[in-house]
Amino acid sequence: MKKTLVIFTLTTAFFSGVCHAERSQTDEQLINEMRATSSKLIKTLGKTLKSTIQQEGPEAAIRVCETVAPNLVNEISKETGWKVSRVSLKVRNPLIGTPDSWERKHLLALSKNQPNKNSSTELTIIEMIKIKEGTSIRYLEALPTAPLCLTCHGKPEHIPTKVSKTLNTIYPFDDAKGYEVGEIRGAISIQAIIK
Repeated sequence: MKKTLVIFTLTTAFFSGVCHAERSQTDEQLINEMRATSSKLIKTLGKTLKSTIQQEGPEAAIRVCETVAPNLVNEISKETGWKVSRVSLKVRNPLIGTPDSWERKHLLALSKNQPNKNSSTELTIIEMIKIKEGTSIRYLEALPTAPLCLTCHGKPEHIPTKVSKTLNTIYPFDDAKGYEVGEIRGAISIQAIIK
């Protein structure tokens, strides 16, 4: 896919009128791939968390977020050549969950316009940004808090004692608590650079 995009960009210099429509199709394909990648990541993590909670309890699910999620994100980044991450305004692990300025801006905007059941609030932001290396396509898909998430991300007084102790041990700088159902807890962020 990358080779096609690079060749396409070089071709654009010679056939800009014809290639603009083709480039738009290529960009749309890339955005669709980003959407599918984000969806797959969300479903895989959700399924793994639910299964772990059912089989081993919520304390074991914390280990999924600690090890499985970052490994899966790294694997997807290597496979695609994109920068894929999970980010939040209230991070559990500041080393891997802190948003950059673009992500922060959009997370703040999404957090101010919380979706509800009757809302058509868009939970995905897509933006193309010119940079010196070429064009950066940014994709951000918000993660609303589901009832299951409250076990680890809810109000501290509602988090089970064993879960709270495990979180405090693994994440001494944890700030990812206090959410209610429907609030934006974070996002899947994907960045691809087209040269």
